[in-house]
Amino acid sequence: MKKFKLFASIGIMVASISLSLGVTSCGGLGTGDVDQFLPTDDPTSTQTIEFWHCLGQKNEENLSRIVDAFNTEYTGKYQVVLKKLSGGYDELHDTIITRLASNQVPAMAMGYPDSFSEYMTDDIRFSYLLRLDNFIKDPEFGYSAAEIADFIDEYYAEGSNYQYEGTWSMPMYKSTEIMYYNANYFAGDNDQSINHFTNDTTYINLRNAVINGGASASDDDLNALREYCEANGGYTYEVPTTWDEMVETGRQINKDRKAENVTGVFTPIGYDSDSNMFISQFEQRGIAYTTNDATGDDKILFNNDEAKAFASEVVGLIQEGVMVTKNSLGGNTYTNTYFTNNQSCMTIGSTGGSSYNVSSNFTVKLAPVPYANDNPKYIMQGPSICFFNNDNDYIHKGAWLFYKYMADPQRNCELALQNSYDPVRKSSYETEQYKTWVSRAGKGNLNYDIPAATQTIRENYMTSPVFIGSSTCRDEIGNIITYMVRSGYSVDRAFEAAENAAKTAVL
Repeated sequence: MKKFKLFASIGIMVASISLSLGVTSCGGLGTGDVDQFLPTDDPTSTQTIEFWHCLGQKNEENLSRIVDAFNTEYTGKYQVVLKKLSGGYDELHDTIITRLASNQVPAMAMGYPDSFSEYMTDDIRFSYLLRLDNFIKDPEFGYSAAEIADFIDEYYAEGSNYQYEGTWSMPMYKSTEIMYYNANYFAGDNDQSINHFTNDTTYINLRNAVINGGASASDDDLNALREYCEANGGYTYEVPTTWDEMVETGRQINKDRKAENVTGVFTPIGYDSDSNMFISQFEQRGIAYTTNDATGDDKILFNNDEAKAFASEVVGLIQEGVMVTKNSLGGNTYTNTYFTNNQSCMTIGSTGGSSYNVSSNFTVKLAPVPYANDNPKYIMQGPSICFFNNDNDYIHKGAWLFYKYMADPQRNCELALQNSYDPVRKSSYETEQYKTWVSRAGKGNLNYDIPAATQTIRENYMTSPVFIGSSTCRDEIGNIITYMVRSGYSVDRAFEAAENAAKTAVL
């Protein structure tokens, strides 16, 4: 985890060497020139705009269509080249860190603010990133006040939530967490009802009608099964709204399974991101996590009694067999695997990962993540774009023009929806494509269901402070479950270990 502090030192060292040797750094190190301006003219030869990303094949293909259209429009001036770096966002971050240390920079890259803060380093004079306010305010190529207002407020504001003033990133497309639930299970197609209705022809026929629907059982069939179960002693469940209701539902399911002598591996609730669970629950419960209103180690606030009480609650639920999290499984198995294997009936995960929560054996429906303390807050996810200092104004201009091209309301709508994300412009939600897309919700295809679900919770999105080391804080708060469940630490020792690990990275 000390690599971040080491990297900051490397950046300063490289800058010093470059200056002493009279070398011009392609990354702008040592210049302090993070506030640059766009040229009014265009280049006389094609400028290559490298865009580093970690998208899978399908999502890259969707982005490539926009890239191809842009390159055609700007032939002879700017050419965007997509460059996929191996792995996911964490691996993308690590690769960029390594390449920056070797003074290799792209024009732009996708990622998360926690990563971007590392590229800015702990001294603005050695930032690899450009501050974007001059681009945004450019009279010809920037955004008008009305266009800025057209961005979803929370998405745009994220770009200013860094250790330095100003805007350092722009939103690409966004996601959040959602609860995926097995609609068949909740309506009565579950082991306890099967055992209860042994040889009951009516139940069997009603259940078969639901099963025959595969991934898209009709609401009429689900309701008919539910009504029969409720009238004849079967087992049905209501979709929980609050955290306490979710826990009680999980406990009731286990109690019902025991009453009907059901055996086998089954844990009602799954949570795919331990870090997201802690961070969002801390926000909902008013528990301190981290802050930007301090320096150094004082930014770390999560080692407190309230946080420990919540962690103990979660560990108790895991030990009780009510909940399972990714880290309680060892970190290599996602809880969506439990869900699609019929080993849980609720799982909480990213809307951007909906394809991992689909089963051909039952109907999956969506609900907002159950919240605590009458305070619904949903963690905002999804990539943003940062721009690197290439000491070439035309590369900067080409990268900025491409971002604007991609963030066009219609294009961004198409890209976001195709990739199971939400667009970043308010006017995108008024396009015919968006309206048509969400009108197809409720027919067994999560690609259409997700935008319909997120439009009801978008006003309650939240983010956490971003600074050098905030990504390690995020990792370590998630590791609390690893420490307590997998390593057998006491709650005090777990939080001490997490805090100490975070201190090695926080600046």
